[in-house]
Amino acid sequence: MQVSSEPDRVIADAVTQVNAHLDALSAQFVSRRALLELVMLGLIAREHVLLIGPPGTGKSAAVQAIAASVDAKSFEYLIGRFTEPSELFGALDLNALKEGQIRPVTHGMLPEADIAFLDEIFLGSTAILNSLLKILNERTYRRGQYSMNVPLISCVAASNAMPEDTLLAAFADRFLVTMFVDPVGESQLTELLRSGWQAAGGSDPVAPLGKGLIAGLHDAALRTDMTGVYEAYAHIVRKIRLTGVIMSDRKIVKGQKLIAAAALLRGSAVAGPEDLWPITYLVQSKAQQEEVRELLHAELKDSRNPVLSNSVAHATYGPTAHAAHLTEQATLLLESRPALVTDPLHEIWLVRLETMLTRIDAAFDAKTLPQQLRVVRASLETVLEAHSSGKAAPDAGPEAAAPIEAA
Repeated sequence: MQVSSEPDRVIADAVTQVNAHLDALSAQFVSRRALLELVMLGLIAREHVLLIGPPGTGKSAAVQAIAASVDAKSFEYLIGRFTEPSELFGALDLNALKEGQIRPVTHGMLPEADIAFLDEIFLGSTAILNSLLKILNERTYRRGQYSMNVPLISCVAASNAMPEDTLLAAFADRFLVTMFVDPVGESQLTELLRSGWQAAGGSDPVAPLGKGLIAGLHDAALRTDMTGVYEAYAHIVRKIRLTGVIMSDRKIVKGQKLIAAAALLRGSAVAGPEDLWPITYLVQSKAQQEEVRELLHAELKDSRNPVLSNSVAHATYGPTAHAAHLTEQATLLLESRPALVTDPLHEIWLVRLETMLTRIDAAFDAKTLPQQLRVVRASLETVLEAHSSGKAAPDAGPEAAAPIEAA
């Protein structure tokens, strides 16, 4: 890989360090590697990341872990309805005020942070969001006549849901990357319990990643040759916009930074079709992200990245693949039926069947349910109905279900 005048080895070593760093961090969490990867991508691209998901899904813990593992100044705050701007940006310097000057004390506050994590971002007042807007866009903080440049590399924000208010939605658009975080799946609950119990005893510290290393990767990414993906990128944007998804010109231009950083972490100074997958995360609606994954199946089929493999899979995982995955999981679950009804594991197995049925119904309605998954779902229902009625349940295999015509 040829990256300007920098030796290939320096960049390759830096990418190796980033990969090892993500490995160490993801070992502390269950099913959060993709989240960690996207935060790292945001750091390298010097762009901001928005995480949307219900409380208790580990958003805060994962971001705190990655911020603590980078050798840089970080700032964290949980915003509430009554949060004052001074709680984020610093109180006024009283000595300066006596002299007729307005100057905040920014030491240890957001304006001096390299990495910021703001939880419940959309609860901020107009005064807070207006100040944040300038920091996010221009990397400057201003209060009255006072102005300063801020060293912010990336701001990671979190919320339980996307805002419905159009003004807040416009603010949210300043976050280039949006990821929707779901609770850990039923199949990983045991691993979650094990990991959570180990974390209660304290996790092994992760060797810090240097701020200079991230800056070096950012500079190298800006020198990525994007010539070969302009047409393909433009085609994808046109295709997405035809579905009614709103993508601002600002966002699609900045999206190139994510593609360039992805190419760099793939080990190339030239962006190719395999690096276009970050465009999925430019979409700020969960339903529309899922639609885009399916819509761009052909365009994103070659996506790959050895460092960001989980976020690649998450970006290109459409309803068809989701149905196939659910079918496979449900089939394996049906085949794992305990031999005896008196076996204590039999009750646990029935609960897992109910959970799987709920997952299928949450993902597809009667009209969109694929035929193969429809047959497996019928098998689940047959077993559960037989149990509830006290009858002997038929064989648990999906072939036991009566054929059902497609809707």
